[in-house]
Amino acid sequence: MQCVAHKIDAVGICIYCGRALCGECAKKSATARMVCSETCATALTQNDQALAMILHKSFQSARASAFYSYLCGGLSAAGAVGAYYYLPVPFLVWFTAGCSVVFLASGIWYSRIAKKQIGD
Repeated sequence: MQCVAHKIDAVGICIYCGRALCGECAKKSATARMVCSETCATALTQNDQALAMILHKSFQSARASAFYSYLCGGLSAAGAVGAYYYLPVPFLVWFTAGCSVVFLASGIWYSRIAKKQIGD
């Protein structure tokens, strides 16, 4: 492979646009990756920032989902207790108790996902 600008053997490629680069053309970006120009370095930095924001928002969403799951699990457990005393229908009691278990388990799962980001 040859450098796009100098037609000599390339030492690498631009991580953003994929152009072949020689030793003279290769520049380091802010993240120490090889780029061909300041334009590619800026675009690469913007892409990295956008990815970090998406990851941050997805972990915020996991925390919100955990809270919602715990809330629904608690309400389902209260519904199961209420159904046991006020409407002694076995199906209703078992169904709401089962829903409570599923919601609480999903809350634990979402909490673990959210904590994984905090630990990284």
